[in-house]
Amino acid sequence: MKKLILLILAIIISSCGVNSSCDIKSKNEIYKSREFSFSYSVDIEPSNNKKLEMWLPVPQSNSVQEISNVSVDSDGLFYEFKEEKDHKNKYVYIYSNSGTNTTKKVVLSFDIKRFQHQNVDYNNVNPDNYLAGSSMVPVGSIFDKIVKDNKLAKDNMKGVYNYVLTGMHYGKPTDDKASGNYKYVHGGINPKTGKEWLPSNITYGLKKKTRDELTKSQNNNEKYAYGNGNSLYACDIGVGNCTDYHSYFISLSRTLEIPARFHMGFPIPSGKEGRVKGYHCWADYYIDGEGWYPVDISEADKDPSKAEYFFGTVDESRVEMMIGRDFSLDEYSSNPVNLFIYPLLEIEDKSSKNFKKSFTFKEI
Repeated sequence: MKKLILLILAIIISSCGVNSSCDIKSKNEIYKSREFSFSYSVDIEPSNNKKLEMWLPVPQSNSVQEISNVSVDSDGLFYEFKEEKDHKNKYVYIYSNSGTNTTKKVVLSFDIKRFQHQNVDYNNVNPDNYLAGSSMVPVGSIFDKIVKDNKLAKDNMKGVYNYVLTGMHYGKPTDDKASGNYKYVHGGINPKTGKEWLPSNITYGLKKKTRDELTKSQNNNEKYAYGNGNSLYACDIGVGNCTDYHSYFISLSRTLEIPARFHMGFPIPSGKEGRVKGYHCWADYYIDGEGWYPVDISEADKDPSKAEYFFGTVDESRVEMMIGRDFSLDEYSSNPVNLFIYPLLEIEDKSSKNFKKSFTFKEI
């Protein structure tokens, strides 16, 4: 009888193994999870009684995260929960037609149980919606050439992952907006490897820039710059952050006719509670009959010992806020929105940076 029970358990575990498309909730005994509360706070400076509008992303439950107890403290401002139509993301629209002459503190808070996961067959996601290009993530053209020259293939997505991983380098930018230029600064030593982030003995990107060239003014086009998730920029320059790595991967995947999506959220540090410094993003790609496989290429580049792990697995220490790109938000004056993770604020229908943001977490 004991042997029979063990055999049945083995069959159950193997049927929801790491290469299956079972719902993640049926694999709780296999995969790690983490539970925490999250606070997204925005201090808005007085608008001098001019019309004020703000948009914040709101996370949703899915097969890899359970969101509960969502609340908004709007400090007296009106607000509505809304859904953008293309990717079905949620957001909160906060507004006051008469504005405010005092500082307002808006706090979005929620609880989350997040799972480490591998491939998942998400409900109500049509892979065909993630094959076309978007404004900063085009398909074809130069990416056709990259695919051909490097013998990338749709039946070898590990090769696509490795191509981006070896071709991209993590950079640290500074803005020199007084001159209208954007430039890199040398990021020092990677603590995980003991090596320079940007070695001086190689060239970068298809344009084969040297490090010295990268640290001088590069361009005066804010869209063709670090951190915008511009895949043309990523392949040309070869230096960027998580937005650039994963946009590059998505352009190559879709050029190969493999559906791929962009995910944006926050990494959660170790410890019981603390501050979250900023956003993070990753991607996933779809294999028919198997589901969506996650990749986190920029984290793999930061820590090469996890390169195998981050091809097909992402950890439980994160929260996903938005999926996709080019969002159309109700009442927003500058649609489409390229990336939506930080607050968007408008005063009298003009973009404003008159706010301070902060993010904190606490384990439950």
